[in-house]
Amino acid sequence: MSMDIGASRPKSDINITPLVDVLLVLIIIFMVITPILQKGFDAQVPQKAEPSKGGPPPNIIVLQIDPNGGMAINKTPVTMQDLGERLGAIYATRPDKILFVDADDKTTYETVVKALDIARSQGRVETIGFVLN
Repeated sequence: MSMDIGASRPKSDINITPLVDVLLVLIIIFMVITPILQKGFDAQVPQKAEPSKGGPPPNIIVLQIDPNGGMAINKTPVTMQDLGERLGAIYATRPDKILFVDADDKTTYETVVKALDIARSQGRVETIGFVLN
């Protein structure tokens, strides 16, 4: 193996310094953006309570939704079209605008979301709670 000391040949090595600089900048950008993109809902998980035998107190409004999409406000049947009007009449004079939703496990997500949208529209309901069975 002999070496040519005086020979000047073009170098074939690639210069990776600019590539490393770009990668470090990208890593920093992703590290800064990632916490900003995380979104979610604040949820309060209820503590396990002992079941009461008297049912809900009379001042609580409960919206029951059955698997077929039928609804009732405190066991009084209501249709999806009349839901907003009925909730508006109920909450017009109430200072606390809290609604509890008792949806059956087999109820479709779409039905529950539509009912919640109607309840929240026009300031009828401010707080929604879910009844867990």
